[in-house]
Amino acid sequence: MKRIITIVLALTALLGALSCERQIDKTQLKPTGECIAPVLGEVGNVIVDQVNNKVEAVVFNWTSADFGAPVEVNYQLYMTYDGKEALIGQSYSNSLTVSKADLNGVACAGVGVGKNETATVGAYLLAEVNGIGREGVKSNEITFDITTFDAPKNCIYMPGYYQGWKQKDTELWEMEGGTKIYRILAEFKEDADNTPGICPFKLSIGDEWTGISAGYTATWDGYDYGDKDGNFGIPAGEEVNFVTVDLNKKQLSREFVKCVSVIGSLPECGGDWSKDVYFTYDAAANVWATPVVTLAADAEFLVRMKDDWGMKFGDAVKASSEVEGGFELTQSGDAANIKPGLEGSFIIKLYGNHTPLVLVYEQQ
Repeated sequence: MKRIITIVLALTALLGALSCERQIDKTQLKPTGECIAPVLGEVGNVIVDQVNNKVEAVVFNWTSADFGAPVEVNYQLYMTYDGKEALIGQSYSNSLTVSKADLNGVACAGVGVGKNETATVGAYLLAEVNGIGREGVKSNEITFDITTFDAPKNCIYMPGYYQGWKQKDTELWEMEGGTKIYRILAEFKEDADNTPGICPFKLSIGDEWTGISAGYTATWDGYDYGDKDGNFGIPAGEEVNFVTVDLNKKQLSREFVKCVSVIGSLPECGGDWSKDVYFTYDAAANVWATPVVTLAADAEFLVRMKDDWGMKFGDAVKASSEVEGGFELTQSGDAANIKPGLEGSFIIKLYGNHTPLVLVYEQQ
């Protein structure tokens, strides 16, 4: 018994010493204004093309930040352009290697450089002491030219209870090629037998199932309900969602939209925009579809969500390069009414796994 008490006291003393050491480290940190910021080294101009984007990389190097005590430093590298900035990546060392494909994605989707254009962009570091939530220090800013290209979009998959857990049936396409950010509009389903109150799903990337157990997180409360397989969960009653997957951050986010509908001058809409016609989600086909509706040559309509004019989609003038026979929708308060110029009976299909969303007319 005496030996056990001695061990417990020793452990208590050790934990106390470690606690004191952490406290001493904090008190030894210099005030933010006296810390020495890292110095980011110059990089050459970057040309990204169809051949080199997957096989070549750009290496960013910098000197160490000095906070006055030995600490772990999280270096966050940002790109700037035309008043906008976006995170390129993070490192706990003094360098970061970024593929040209990823750099192209940050330039085009992150800060708005045009595709197949050359622009002068900036880069800087934010150095922060890891784990204490203290204000960081900013490095110098460098500039370099980047020539972008229109990267092809890749897809991942989102299997779940809503589509029978079929690993590669539900595609999510990148919002912009090379960004590793994917989005889907889907209707999830409660697994009342195994996870009552929860709509479970997972990710499939390449040939691997992945999820919370692989370090992924999500931004909504209750996404991790303790499932041993690392599945994500959406609350029952909030089944219809835009889900965005950011592989750079290993993070998911969602926007609950409640419902998806067509409203306009169609007879099924009362002829005067007074009634919504609702899409139904076909999880097996990964597409939304209306019942049969009647289109006249002068018919006009919009797609909207939440039964709300604040979330409407229109135009559908530009042909889609991703879905045969499809037209791209614009989400904007200024989006023009959709005027298909068709006559007859049609099912209107909505492809919610593409950005922009794509509309297809299927004649009956």
